[in-house]
Formats: sequence, C-alpha cells, structure tokens
Amino acid sequence: MKNPFKRFTIAVTGDFGAARTHEKMKQWVETNGGTWATKIDSAVTHLICSKEHFTKSVAMVKQARTIKKLKIVSFDWLEDSLMNRSPKREGKYLMKSRIKEAVKAKAKKTTTRKQNIKQGVKAFEKGVKEFRDEMYSDGYHIYRDSTGFSYDITLARADLTSNKNQRFYLKVSPFRPFPTPVFPSFSPHGARAFIVRPRLQRLQLYETHTAPNLYATYVKYSSPGQSATHVLCPTGSTFEMALSNFKAFFKIKTRKAWEQRLASIQVDEEAFSYTPPAAGLPKGNMPTNPDEIYGDTSAGFW
Repeated sequence: MKNPFKRFTIAVTGDFGAARTHEKMKQWVETNGGTWATKIDSAVTHLICSKEHFTKSVAMVKQARTIKKLKIVSFDWLEDSLMNRSPKREGKYLMKSRIKEAVKAKAKKTTTRKQNIKQGVKAFEKGVKEFRDEMYSDGYHIYRDSTGFSYDITLARADLTSNKNQRFYLKVSPFRPFPTPVFPSFSPHGARAFIVRPRLQRLQLYETHTAPNLYATYVKYSSPGQSATHVLCPTGSTFEMALSNFKAFFKIKTRKAWEQRLASIQVDEEAFSYTPPAAGLPKGNMPTNPDEIYGDTSAGFW
C-alpha cells in the first residue's frame, strides 16, 4: 500500500534505543504519508509509547488517555506496519493490553516458581526418607547438578509388553547394615544379589546435606509386585566415585554413554531405554565436544 500512514497523525514518547530515535521515526512516518506530531491534541491518532513512560504515566500519556479515539501503542505497531506496507490492527499492540499481559505472565511465573519450590521441598523430603529407609543412613538427598537436573532417573526395557511373567530373585544377608553392592570391588562382603530381567531400574545419586559433601549411588529394581535395592557406591564415597558408578551402570544398561543420553543412537533391542525430561526442564550438564556425544556405543550387557 502506498502511503500506509496517510490517515494517521503520530506522536512518540519514550526511549527506544539508538537505532530508533524520534528523528528516525519522524522520517519513517512522513515518508509513508503520515503526519508527525510533537504534542498531544485531538488530531493525533496514535501515540507510540515505551513501557517505562506508560507505567509512569508521563504527561503525553495522561493527555492521550483523555482522547477517546487516540491509540497508545508500542513501537512494534509502527515497525510491523512499515514491514507490512499497511497499518496493522492496533489490538495486540495497545500498551494497556501489553502491560496487563505482562502482569499476568509475571504472576504466573511467580506462581509456577512457588509451585516448583514446593515440589522441590517435597521431592527433597521424599528423597531423604527414601535414602534413610533403603540405605539405613540419614543426612542424604538426591544430587542436583548446576543446571538443576536431579540424578534420579528411571530406565525401562524397550519392549515392556514381552515381560509379563517375570520373577525376582534376591539373596541378601539380614545381618548386613546396608544392601550388598552390585560391584564387588566396593563390597566388604562376598555375596551378590541377582535379579532376573527387571522391567524398571531406578538409578539414583545421593549427596550429604552438609559439606564436605559425601556421596552414594544405588539402583532400585522392580518387576510386577516385586522390588529390591542394590548399592553401586556406598555411603561416604567421593563424588568422582559415585558419579563414575552412576555413568557406568547407565552405559551397561542402555548401551549408551551418559553423555549420549539425549542423542538418537541405534542400540541393541535388549538395552534399557531412558526418557529425558520434558521440554523446558533441566536435562543435566552436557559435553561441548560432539565426539563425546557421538562416540563408541558398544558395551557389555548384564
């Protein structure tokens, strides 16, 4: 459309940055057939206004509010109208509507944050109780990395429908103070616990509440109506040892390195599958080197 602002008289208030000076906007308006105004009167049809000036209700905004047909809009209206070569409908550009939406979004964000904190506290308390009950030790919680990702994951067999008649075998001495470690090198005992084709495996890495932090890693197996817990790394372990065992177990079961967990890599059908967190949720630290993500996927399976 030639001269898209032909019927409009436009004024502006507020700072929009070095690339959007009032002088440049004046040129854009006049070049496209509009009339530029430096003050508010009944002839003005649009006031382009910054968020700051609108919320502070500066003089031009107060004057504009007294004129019924005058539209107080954001800079986006001017920009989109110029790009479109025709004036855009003002509805979604009205500053009043935008401020309301911003307030709603902020309130929603605050509510979501409070809910997340509440859920986090519940998860923390649940993890503490779970660890105390399973590991006979207090003072531990689920470890979270710098992204907020919780090292509490579930691995499942890719084809659960074929595992309906499963059995669970566990042999642990009732006199031991904690479940027997799966990896014998970390076990003070010679016995091991065995399970036949579990459907789900929950892998967890725990951290002490207080510094210097100590760690522990364990896995919970489950089949219909049955479950058991095995220690991968006992309480009092270093972070390096606990994380190393966490990653080793993950690779053994999924046939993928922990660093490859988000990558689409073809693996053996017998391998367990890992489902990453939903979009928008923390997914854990990832390597920056692609070679660490798409590397060797071969691993023994037990």
